[in-house]
Amino acid sequence: MARFIVIESLDGVGKTTLVRNLAAALGGIAMSMPGPAIKPLREQIHTVLGDARIAHALFYLAIAAAEGAKARAAADAGQSVVMDRFLASTIAYARARGVDADFDALLPALPRPDVSVLLTLDEDERVRRLGARGEMSVADIQSLDPVFRGVVMAELGARCDLQVDVTGADENEAVRRVIKAVGCLPAGL
Repeated sequence: MARFIVIESLDGVGKTTLVRNLAAALGGIAMSMPGPAIKPLREQIHTVLGDARIAHALFYLAIAAAEGAKARAAADAGQSVVMDRFLASTIAYARARGVDADFDALLPALPRPDVSVLLTLDEDERVRRLGARGEMSVADIQSLDPVFRGVVMAELGARCDLQVDVTGADENEAVRRVIKAVGCLPAGL
């Protein structure tokens, strides 16, 4: 059965690797926010939007609508899709940055995943992974602040269907944990 699965988490948890590996295990496709066409333009768009936090939030919400429509169409056509971030992250990060808008009023008009999974990881390990990346993004640095991180995690927890802890799991074990939680076990796993 084809499904539209979203993986949400803070940076450094292993989300991108898990999305790629989970999509492969399910014989599906991996997608990400903001998508390959927008990613190289993101910094330029951020500069144009300036300090208008609501504009940044709406930009990411628009991207979620477009990428979500592609993912939903693929899943409805029989192709499993695993998405690296989607609506929950868009809203969670906007809230943590102080945007107080009624995003929930827009949600019925947006594509919905079949299941959204919040990945968690021991915080010390997450911080080690972020440091190992080298240069940290603005979001990486913000996620180190306990208050910011707390707002993001509370929003993600409230908006995700399932939570899977990947502490101590290698790449294969992380995929197995998510597959078990989601209930879409392919042959051989």
